[in-house]
Amino acid sequence: MSVKAASRERHARKAYNSGSTMARTLETLEPGTPVYAGSTRVGTVTGVYAEGEARSAELIAVHWDARGEDVAVPATEIEDIDQTGVHLLRQESDQYADLAPFDPTRFLTLRRLT
Repeated sequence: MSVKAASRERHARKAYNSGSTMARTLETLEPGTPVYAGSTRVGTVTGVYAEGEARSAELIAVHWDARGEDVAVPATEIEDIDQTGVHLLRQESDQYADLAPFDPTRFLTLRRLT
């Protein structure tokens, strides 16, 4: 193993140590995790869902505070996850008015991960 390879391996291991934000993924989100559009907290995660037997998240259900209901947020709308919570791509909460209400009976092929 070269010195460069050993160094990369050491850095990769650090990413999965306790307290690291790099290892935090959609699949490990806990219900109650805050969700932000820009600097505005818009709600909290209520569940993470995958398609069929897939292990990667397809969408997250978010209790959207201003609407007073759960909405379906596609995984493609998530820009980042860090120690403060989930950060969405669009910076203004009103840019998410088009999100569909989340009703698990409408998503028959989705399986809850968390």
